[in-house]
Amino acid sequence: MTKPLTHAGTVVFRQGDHETLYLVVSSSDGPNWVLPKGHIDPGETPEHTALRELEEEAGLTGEIVAPLSAREFKTPFKEGVIQYFLVRALDSTQSVEDRTIRWQGETEALNLLTFSEARDALLEGAAIARRMNRGKE
Repeated sequence: MTKPLTHAGTVVFRQGDHETLYLVVSSSDGPNWVLPKGHIDPGETPEHTALRELEEEAGLTGEIVAPLSAREFKTPFKEGVIQYFLVRALDSTQSVEDRTIRWQGETEALNLLTFSEARDALLEGAAIARRMNRGKE
């Protein structure tokens, strides 16, 4: 991919009672379900952007456990390249944005997500999370 990164985002997971749960958030304009992401500010690393956006959009802190593939996206209003990161949820903070957040199993999260680039990132992140969980057994 030759286009420069414009955005960074997260595939956030935590362990539920019987399965790994993934975070999805409502979009800023309301009707879509998305992964937390946003513009990379000048002088900011993609990693910092991803964790900042997670805190702003979902009121969560987390730790990056693996980089995921960068993905191109295009909507009627914007286009760019998103660097996603797999993030383990750590703690709740105060969300800056008024978003609805949901913790869902992998299948439910995939069904909720509106955009294919987000579904692809979640699939990639879930595969890594499964391998990490197998390593703990």
